[in-house]
Amino acid sequence: MTTDWTPRVLVTGAAQGIGRAIAELFASRGARTLLLDLNLPAPLEKALCLQGDVTSAADIGRAVQTAGEQWGGLDVLVNNAAYQGASGSLMDVPDDGWQRALDVNLTAPLRLSRACVPLMPPGSAVVNVASVQGLFAEQNNVAYTSSKAGLINLTRSMCLDLAPRGIRVNAVAPGAIATEDLLKSVGESSNPEQTRRDYEDLHALRRLGTPQEVAELVSFLASPAAAFITGVTVPIDGGMTASFMMAGRPV
Repeated sequence: MTTDWTPRVLVTGAAQGIGRAIAELFASRGARTLLLDLNLPAPLEKALCLQGDVTSAADIGRAVQTAGEQWGGLDVLVNNAAYQGASGSLMDVPDDGWQRALDVNLTAPLRLSRACVPLMPPGSAVVNVASVQGLFAEQNNVAYTSSKAGLINLTRSMCLDLAPRGIRVNAVAPGAIATEDLLKSVGESSNPEQTRRDYEDLHALRRLGTPQEVAELVSFLASPAAAFITGVTVPIDGGMTASFMMAGRPV
């Protein structure tokens, strides 16, 4: 982020993990930052925190209204909120889990973007947080992988639709990132040390990524330094998708 760039930023799913790291990075660099999450985010200096569901039209409206009243507009929207709770294959994924994944991971970014665009001047940016699982499928995870693949193509469509307004749209596709949820899952496994190694070995760099590394990429794509970048999905995966064999290994 350039030192003289102090954008107005809305980050969803910002109570923890990648979303929290993104919000903290923007706020630490002087951005006016609004955090929205299903759980009320912990206070953050120079930031506004709202509790709300990204699938709720009323909560979306409240967040957008807050940004408009407080700052008169928005320069950056980060669609980070995600739902991963609907594991299962084609044959056994619950209908309600499938729908929740689509609602949070695909429909909510569309609705949030549509609500925010009227507040976004030329030069603004939307960054969608997708996943490497939207680039390649994973066994027994049909809802999440399908919704993230949809988000990647939504990013392309939004890029075309919003280019006449001077608004750029990109996505990032993280690999295995050391968030609180992932580390908790590793710790609760029968062999945490081996489970962590299995995750690490999915990547050419043989380690987990950090939320802060993803935040830096999001910040770059949103900034004027990326003014000629739009419509792309950038993997941040330690080389996971560079190899067919690594990308195909189930976690």
